[in-house]
Order: sequence, then C-alpha cells, then structure tokens
Amino acid sequence: MHVKNSRNLPLHSATKSKMLPCGPVQNEKSPLQQLIKVESIPPLPATAATLLAMAADPDVDIDALSRAIETDPPLSARILGTANSAFYAPRKPVLTVKGAIVSVLGLNVVRNIAFGMALTGGLNTSACHRFDMQEYWIMALGTADLASGLARASSTPHPPDPDATYLVGLLHNLGELLLVHLWPRELDAALKRLQDDPGSSLEDHEHTLIGVDHWEAGAFLARHWQLPAIVGDCIEHFAGAQLPEEAAPMLHVLRAARLWLAGVVAGRSDLLRVAGVDDTYCEYRSSAFVDRYQSLTLLARSLA
Repeated sequence: MHVKNSRNLPLHSATKSKMLPCGPVQNEKSPLQQLIKVESIPPLPATAATLLAMAADPDVDIDALSRAIETDPPLSARILGTANSAFYAPRKPVLTVKGAIVSVLGLNVVRNIAFGMALTGGLNTSACHRFDMQEYWIMALGTADLASGLARASSTPHPPDPDATYLVGLLHNLGELLLVHLWPRELDAALKRLQDDPGSSLEDHEHTLIGVDHWEAGAFLARHWQLPAIVGDCIEHFAGAQLPEEAAPMLHVLRAARLWLAGVVAGRSDLLRVAGVDDTYCEYRSSAFVDRYQSLTLLARSLA
C-alpha cells in the first residue's frame, strides 16, 4: 500500500482441493472476528457470486461467461476498457466481452479480472484521502500478470497453477480495501506516519491505530466471502516469515513478483531473480514488463 504522490479458473489437480471455498466461520469468535464486525462488511456482490460459482465449473463456456459479465454494465465497460488498453495492446478494437475473451485476454484472465473487479465494487475508499487506488490496481494487476508468468515458467517439481496464481495475485492486497472501507481515518493516519517515516512498517502503524493489518484483514475478508481457500491462505502468510507447505510454491512467485514490482513503482531497476525460474526468462520478462509499465499505470488509473 502506498501514499498518494510519494486467466474459467481451471484447477490444477495438485491444487484443486485448496481452491474450494472455505467452510463457514466458527461460532466462537476470534479476536480478529471481534474486531472486524461482519455486519459492517458488504455482502459478496451478486456478479462476483455468479463468477465464483463459475470458477468451480470446468465446463463453463465463453458465451455463459460473457452473459454473466454483461448483466453488469459497469463491469462490462471496465472489461472492455482493460482489453482495449495499451497494456494488452489488441491488434484491433474490441467491442464485446466475448471479443475480449476470444481475441485478447482469454477465458481465464477475463474471468479472474471480472471477479476481482466485481469484488472491489462494494468497498468504499473515498474517505481515506492518502489511499491511492491507482497504485492499488498497479500492484494487483502487475503482481498477477508477472507472478502467473513466473509460475508458468517454473521448473520446480510442483509448480503453482498459473491461473490460480493470477487470481491470488489480483486479490492479494484486498485487505487494503477493507481497512479503507471500515477505518478510513485510522488508515489515513497510518499512511501519514509511513509518509513521515518511509523506513517504518505500515503493518506496525495499522496494528497501533486499528488493531489489525491489511494482510490479516484480507485473509479474513476472503474467508468471510468464502473465496477459494488458497486466496485466504496466501494472503494470511504473504508477509510472514514461514511459508505453509501447500501454498509455498505459489507464495514464492507472488512475493518475488510483488517485491520486484514495488521497486519499479519506486523508480528502481532491480534485478529479477526467482528460484526455479530460468534467469534468461526473468530478464526477458522483467524487461518486457518495464516497457509496458507506463501502459499499466494508465490502465490502473482508468480503474481507480
């Protein structure tokens, strides 16, 4: 999180069980459940619920996905804007959601992007003046795009599924939106402290002023909305020192992608190196990403 101005979801056989929705929240409330009042969290948006159901259907087709998205005109417009953006650079203008799927993005990416966009629609960020929604989308889209490519190129014995990695990358910073929605003033103060002391920890400021950080909040929200289990598991451990065994391969590429992207956002040209991914591919992928970075910022601005 930064201060202003400063790809159908097919399930890999090894990860299918971890992509199923989490079970219901237990009756005995944890301290986090006591802090985050569920009645103050908006329900899962209807379009997102439809897309989530489609994620569990391996036989969903392009027409069904197109119809589901087109029932939500604002979401359709955002999908078309994304497909026609310079970041994806279509060879000719895309005029329909089906065209976005067939000609530019593919079924997996459209479903995941539409799902991510639909999820964020009910969370109000306008009251936190220092929260930068454009940068939120840069980190979400950029991490998803880069990490899924690293997953696809991974030569490890058990590489993460690229499409699941894209989804988790797109949603990994979801907790930022929940904190902005529930505690806009407190988060604004936390961002002010970070602005005054760039070397400090935003998570520490969030704990001091709110009692929960954005990683904990994101994992809570993912489970409250019963998103695929891997989403909450990865968010919960994203900044932790230990990696849970089942989520470790995915977290490995997600962390590498986000860390490298944060350097790009800060104006650095860090070397991208990821264990299990060929160095030549990392050099090619990072160079190509830098070339497209300005296009990504323009796309993120259109979504903010």
